Amino acid sequence: MAHKAVVLDTDEFLNHFLKSPAQSSKKPPSRKRGFNPFANLKNAAKMKEAKISELFVKAVNRNSLAPGLKMALSEDRPGTGDSKQLRINSSFHRTAFVSDGKPHWEDQLVYVEFKAHDTVNDPYDDRAPGQVDAHADRTRKKVRGQIIQYAEQAFRYQHRTSLILLIIIGRRFRFSRWDRSGTIVTPAVDYVKQPLVLCEMLWYMGHLSDEALGLDPSATRIPRGSHDHRLMVMASLPLPADADHRAGPLENPLPEGAVFRYVRDKFRQSLDPHFPYYRLEVPHGGRVRIFLVGKPAFHAAGIAGRGTTGYVALDVETGRFVWLKDAWRTYYGYVDQEGYVLQQLNAVGVVNVPTVLCHGDILNQETVTPTWWERKNPRPTPQNPNQSPTHPTMPSALCSSVLMNPEATAMRGTKRSASTMEDDSDGNSREDCPLRRHKHYRLVVEEVGLQLTEFQHGQQLLRIIFDCVLAHKEAVTKASILHCDISGGNILILPKVIYHQKSGNRSIKWSGLLVDWELSQPLTGRAGFKLSHLHQMRRTGTWQFMSMAAINDHGKEIEISDELESFFYVTIYYAVRYLKSNCSDVGAFIRNFFDAYRVEQDAYKCGATKAAATESASLTTGPHELPLIFQTRLDKFFDKILRWLKAQYAVKRYELSLRLLSTQPSRVMKDQGVADRMTTDEYMEYEGCGDEEEEEEEEEEEEDRSTTEYPVLSNGSVPEPSASERQEAGKLATHDAFLNALATALKVKSWPSDRLMSDNVPSTNMPRMPVAVPANASPVVKKLKMTAQTWAPGTGLELSRDRPETSPMR
Repeated sequence: MAHKAVVLDTDEFLNHFLKSPAQSSKKPPSRKRGFNPFANLKNAAKMKEAKISELFVKAVNRNSLAPGLKMALSEDRPGTGDSKQLRINSSFHRTAFVSDGKPHWEDQLVYVEFKAHDTVNDPYDDRAPGQVDAHADRTRKKVRGQIIQYAEQAFRYQHRTSLILLIIIGRRFRFSRWDRSGTIVTPAVDYVKQPLVLCEMLWYMGHLSDEALGLDPSATRIPRGSHDHRLMVMASLPLPADADHRAGPLENPLPEGAVFRYVRDKFRQSLDPHFPYYRLEVPHGGRVRIFLVGKPAFHAAGIAGRGTTGYVALDVETGRFVWLKDAWRTYYGYVDQEGYVLQQLNAVGVVNVPTVLCHGDILNQETVTPTWWERKNPRPTPQNPNQSPTHPTMPSALCSSVLMNPEATAMRGTKRSASTMEDDSDGNSREDCPLRRHKHYRLVVEEVGLQLTEFQHGQQLLRIIFDCVLAHKEAVTKASILHCDISGGNILILPKVIYHQKSGNRSIKWSGLLVDWELSQPLTGRAGFKLSHLHQMRRTGTWQFMSMAAINDHGKEIEISDELESFFYVTIYYAVRYLKSNCSDVGAFIRNFFDAYRVEQDAYKCGATKAAATESASLTTGPHELPLIFQTRLDKFFDKILRWLKAQYAVKRYELSLRLLSTQPSRVMKDQGVADRMTTDEYMEYEGCGDEEEEEEEEEEEEDRSTTEYPVLSNGSVPEPSASERQEAGKLATHDAFLNALATALKVKSWPSDRLMSDNVPSTNMPRMPVAVPANASPVVKKLKMTAQTWAPGTGLELSRDRPETSPMR
């Protein structure tokens, strides 16, 4: 998220973030007149960073300026096992810490970054807007990106609610505080001229508890050699009863409590000797359950946002492996906890969704940066209707915007959504606030899945998609819940033991699991609920997979047809990226079809290639417009759904033209329904069955539909859809036709070996498609862009929402 940092003066920062209630009666020791521990830094404006940091650390430690803490340098060597090889200049630790010149990310309490005395090295600018030159702004942005990396590293290695980071620029200092909503920063102060200001802030900081310094008390470090550590090590050891998870026949029933081999392997891989292990608390009714975790299997990049982290965890109570999701959920009055949604789905028996073990908010931990933004930017006084309008006042923020997540503009895993919100009845947000409010939350489910990228062939991909569409259908029909974020990262593979009643045999089947329901929406209203809350608060979806209608209409209410279109795009993406086809430049195809966009009236719209595919009902490989061919049943499946999409958008365009040309209500598209409906049991029966010739004849009959009807123009503009077009458009109004189309594609006696051993997109493919907010964009559009993040397949749960920049494909 990019936003402007909230500015607090030093007294405000001191009183609200460095003074704890227990310290209200304590005061720093009186200093002799002329006391200045930083006198040796009076020429810091001419010093190099290394010299500044050396003298500053000595001044703090020798004078015990932060009692209870000590500073340590770490600018020369990266931490052991750190793949990023980051080296922050210095940090504060507890006095028992023994420094070795490396940044021990798991032990640092307060981070300190030093820069040479130069205005352009200051990541923030106190000057008024319009007084910043372009060169200085580029340099500041680079420095901010570096600091953001350090803050992100802190949240990666430690379970934190916030982080205090001290920035020293030559003779000036700034305090900053980071949480999952944004940054609070103080103006730059000359600590050589005003040493007592910094001394007082350091003194109070030194008396803060670990919790007050931002560490999460519900997460306890597990020392090496402790009882919990031994439990984790023992649980990671392979057992003879561990089951092979590969799909295929199963000779003998699995023993009770057997663990699939990949699950234990994932837990063993999390026991990185260079990463801290934690004992996490999760609410469960009136008590707390304990789970042991090592290095996360997934960690969303960036600071601002949900910060989703996923673990293969060990349940202390049962000794079984589970999936634990730690996140800072979007906290508004009308957003349900994901665990609550899943419990509703579990209660009515929805298939192919996670099974909740426990969940809950963690100790009422909330982000506070949005509250401070609102305090610093009060609503303007309502104007007299007779007065002429005036320009709104400038927000109280630094004039250099802060890119909270520089990696979010690269194609990586991150779940997130661009949203705006009207005033809730609970009054916890404002529409004009660019910062989203978050609350700390944990969810534990039984299932530990495989990433969708693990699928072995095209038929298996279709089976997994079928399972998830079926889950989506049952969520709608049984619980009146729409998922609203269908994407590749939210479709997992779950190996299951299947018993075949006819043959009496057992087999391992890779089924689909539809996960990440935290952005789901109820189809039925609730008391006091405004539709505008849904539209403005939660414009959800992952850009690459959102329906064209949802992309082009930011206020659109999500429907079943939008979700089915997203399933379709997921299937195309994974097919073209991981299966054999005639596409010679898959990287370009993905950029043009999934990542491209256009700006129209200050809003981001669907890219031309995706729009052209729905217009023409065809997929092409690129600029030469050769038909995209897989030489499997995928081809006919894609052709069929594209025809339906073409018909659907033809109907939508026509009905829109009627609304624009007439004050009368437009005709409502009727659901034509599907005669042949599939149940779960029928799906289980068709596996390995079916007459391929009969299925091909059915396809040919469907393709041979009447083409004798001619379009009728409405006022000389949009053609009126034919009866056959309306019929095909109606097939996306419910799930049945889509499920039947998948089943038809699956009913084949043999499927060619079409999976490639590698990714069709080389690791060297690093396209850049810079995205800027249109100059005259409204605050809502700017907010959508500011909260835009990105997605990459195989990265787990966190995903993008609005139009992201493109990133290196991995």
